[in-house]
Amino acid sequence: MCVNTNKNCNMTKSKINFVIYNLRKMSLKWHTRSKAIKRARVERGLYRCDLCKYTGKRGEFELDHRIPVIDVKKGFTTFDEYIDRLLPDEVDGWQFLCKTCHDKKTTKENKKRKKRGK
Repeated sequence: MCVNTNKNCNMTKSKINFVIYNLRKMSLKWHTRSKAIKRARVERGLYRCDLCKYTGKRGEFELDHRIPVIDVKKGFTTFDEYIDRLLPDEVDGWQFLCKTCHDKKTTKENKKRKKRGK
């Protein structure tokens, strides 16, 4: 079974999941990621949510991709698109969200994904 829309794809879902898992782990070292975290810092130990402007400690926040890594309407398409979305070239490709704002955004995205699945 191939979940990639590329006609020449011969990867199974388990191979794709393996690659995605490892790409996600490697993305933690991506240069714009650390810059986005630094940008959210307001002073030592305090950070600000990009949406609601709440200020709190680092553990109260999530670093989020502005554009979902896997398109909510189309699902996984190609590794080229996946990697482009996973590793934004600009700091603005990330948003630093408090857990409340992140949960709201994730819920909206998951509802769209669920609609697509029907």
